[in-house]
Amino acid sequence: MNLSHLWILIASLFIGQLALLLILAWRKQQSNKREAAIGQEYDALIESFSSYMMDPSDDRFIAGLQASPYRLVVLERLLNHYVSVTKAGADSPAVSYLSEQFLANRYAKLLKRGNWAMRMNTLYFIEDFRVASLVPLLKEKLAKSSKLDQETQQLIRTLASLNETVAISALAKYPDAPARLYIDVFKRLDELTKLDELDAALKNETGNETLKHSAVSYIGMAGMTLFLPRIEEELQNPDMEMRIQALKAILHLQYMNAPGALAPFFHSTAWPERMFAAQIAGKLQLSRYKETLSELLGDPVWWVRYSSAEALTQFSEGDIVLAHLAESHPDRYARDMANQWKTALLGSEQ
Repeated sequence: MNLSHLWILIASLFIGQLALLLILAWRKQQSNKREAAIGQEYDALIESFSSYMMDPSDDRFIAGLQASPYRLVVLERLLNHYVSVTKAGADSPAVSYLSEQFLANRYAKLLKRGNWAMRMNTLYFIEDFRVASLVPLLKEKLAKSSKLDQETQQLIRTLASLNETVAISALAKYPDAPARLYIDVFKRLDELTKLDELDAALKNETGNETLKHSAVSYIGMAGMTLFLPRIEEELQNPDMEMRIQALKAILHLQYMNAPGALAPFFHSTAWPERMFAAQIAGKLQLSRYKETLSELLGDPVWWVRYSSAEALTQFSEGDIVLAHLAESHPDRYARDMANQWKTALLGSEQ
């Protein structure tokens, strides 16, 4: 290559790079210009939007929205802000009407042709705005799904937010479906539907153990004492994992109809059962188990010793009991644990 060819190559590369920079700068300028215009439209419509949400007969917002060249983006942002800051905003009839009237067709197209990020964002918006007319399309996509990836998981959550129980039955196709996802579905269902689905999950006629475990876990987290008798029944379940889930739920519910059912768990061969039994005894202040808790201070598992000592602190004379055990318990590790909690209690009182 001679010198002239080298200079031509360098000049071509320079011109190419310059052209690329100019194109990027132009695109950035256009993007900024568009974003500024959208911001102006948003600010211009926010007052009439607020009025419309309180009184849908005020048609100033609809007229202004229809005149906006950025109506879809502006409406999406207005609705997104509204449902994020307003209690029960997603259940507003006005939100439903506006999203169905102006956004549903666009969302349907994005679900079919958009890239992954667009489809995910669209599913989030459908969930937040309760776009019920898209349920058939969502079900169709779910039926075609063959793996439980992020998109399928959000598809299931979106259907649950629209009170579609197919969200639960669809999970049965995936043996590796996490309990977290089942719990997400329960959270999103309407109250009456939720009660029916939890009842069915506890009966477990389908043999889906993950579903049942998740139902027990959700009942505890949600504080649904209506199901307490059913949860207590699970303490007799031969499946240890189910018993542990039931113990966790009772700990959250902070109540037992039959405290005597807890007795066998203090002597379980599985240390998590001993630990949760100790925590429940303390949380519910079941004084009948104070002596048992004192014995468990000498348990070979640190977590059981810790939970037993913590449980004793929740009784009115717990500090006195711990002080006594710190001196007189026959197990050295039990004395150490009692002494640690006694010191902690003294420090908290200063």
